[in-house]
Amino acid sequence: MARRLYLTVLSFFSVLFASSATLANTDVDAVIEKVRSPSYDCPSQSLLPELEQTLTLESITSQQRFALTVAKGQFLICRGKYEEAEKMLLKAIMQNNIDEGSYAFASAIYQIGFTYDARENPARCEYYQQAQDLSSPERHSDIFTSSSLGLINYCSESTSPEVRLGKMFGVLKRYSDNGSPGELAHIHNAIGLLYGKLEQHALAAEQYLKAHKMGLLVYKGSNKVSIIISAIVSLLSSGQTDKAYQSILELGVLNSEIDTPLSNFLYQYALSIYHRKTRDYNKLAYTLPELEEATANISSSLGQKLVAWHKAELCLHNEDLTCLKLYLTDIGALDKIAIPKVFNTNLDYLSFNVSIFLALGDIGRAKEAHSIYSKEVIKRRELTQDTALIVGAANLYTRIYDLESAIEKAEEQRRNTLYTAIAAFLLLIIIAGYVLRKKHVARKAIDPVTLLLNADSAITRINKLEAPKQDRAIAIAIFDISNLREITRKVGSTKSDFVLRKIAQNLQTVTRGNDILGRFGTDQFILCLHNIEERSARQFFDRVQSALANTFEGDTTNDYIVVETQMSIFIGTEKITGLNDILDDIAMSIDMDSRTDNN
Repeated sequence: MARRLYLTVLSFFSVLFASSATLANTDVDAVIEKVRSPSYDCPSQSLLPELEQTLTLESITSQQRFALTVAKGQFLICRGKYEEAEKMLLKAIMQNNIDEGSYAFASAIYQIGFTYDARENPARCEYYQQAQDLSSPERHSDIFTSSSLGLINYCSESTSPEVRLGKMFGVLKRYSDNGSPGELAHIHNAIGLLYGKLEQHALAAEQYLKAHKMGLLVYKGSNKVSIIISAIVSLLSSGQTDKAYQSILELGVLNSEIDTPLSNFLYQYALSIYHRKTRDYNKLAYTLPELEEATANISSSLGQKLVAWHKAELCLHNEDLTCLKLYLTDIGALDKIAIPKVFNTNLDYLSFNVSIFLALGDIGRAKEAHSIYSKEVIKRRELTQDTALIVGAANLYTRIYDLESAIEKAEEQRRNTLYTAIAAFLLLIIIAGYVLRKKHVARKAIDPVTLLLNADSAITRINKLEAPKQDRAIAIAIFDISNLREITRKVGSTKSDFVLRKIAQNLQTVTRGNDILGRFGTDQFILCLHNIEERSARQFFDRVQSALANTFEGDTTNDYIVVETQMSIFIGTEKITGLNDILDDIAMSIDMDSRTDNN
């Protein structure tokens, strides 16, 4: 009897444990599905803590742990931590009892290839080929497309460029009807890469901008800025500096929203190369410390070499020969092993080497550097001469393909398609014109330092506000930063723009989307609330002023800094007229308060 009771209890607990394990595994599978992202996109960084917590569970199976590890690799790649991701993924695929037919395994192989790709390691081709073999258009289609594009771009050196371009356009054609914005963005980005390798930078920039626009519809996190940085480099390479600067402004806005180590690095990188290209050495000197800090946050050896190069550019400009000698000792300017491949083919870097040795009076090494530069220029010239025919052939190939497809259709359907295409084209022109004009107007309205509305734009928007509803008001506050000079002195005398950006970002955090927020003066900000109760408005302004005081609360690099502000408020229950007079009175009130404090 006792033995039977023991077996019954044991059976009960076994069933209970099995049910719990099944439930737990179901939960883990749900996490895996949630954190998994297509090969051409980045997962939401907010999901990383849940992934890390799930990895600590002892009850998960080896395949589940492998899938979570692979997903973590994509998080690391999207943060720019390529070497860390590579080591983790290489270790993961060496485990026994891993399902090599699973999406996770194919993804791991592709990601390893991508980490090599980011550092221009030839081993990328081996992994791209393996990832393609593990997938197909029907099975793991995102990995198949990504690895195929990688093979076309980087692993087809023996294939003629016109054939590669033809393949690219063929892939684009295949996805043009039913492809998602993410897939199309991925393909346009790959076409841009190929155009760039063919020295057709204007065409490359066009493809990158298309890819960026499509990607914004679906991409998350740092992936929102991964393509626009390529567009900026191509625009600068093709001499379109004004358009490049506009893209940099857009990148700055995106970075303020995303605020990851990788997005911040890409923004500082874009600013630095823009200032170097335009030979604005004062601004280059100003941005370099922030680039250096951003580089340290992503642990990029390539980024460190870029910082060293740009520092040496400043040394050359300032004729600091000691600094140049130290740079040559540290990096070895003509050492092909020490210098990244991307530098060895960069004409700016190669001509910079010539200038260094001329400045140092080392004619022998200057001749050697000039020889390397000349060979690269000749190589580029020959490639450019051939490319005109190549691009024409690829475009002709695409047009013939489209024509043959159209001929197969019935006459009536073809006519209807033509009418639809004309209407769509006209609509696209109208929409493009509207979007471009809207973007242009929006950019003119932004203060370049704080990325808030400038004074004129803020005043214009306030003037357009309708009269508030009954028992509601329009409330305006001006916040005057009374100790801005003191804060700047503590943070660093060259970081006044950084201080203002920090304050502006804090203001954006504590205000609402429909509030009108702008920079009103050198050290003043304006905030307008519409249709709000007077009491609530005053309480809201007090909270904003309190939040401003704690702007630098989390900054551990400096002594605790309090932002001191003087606030003046105007509250009206009717449509605002004579706003300039009102603002003059508010400004005078602030000025009188300031004098009273000083006395």
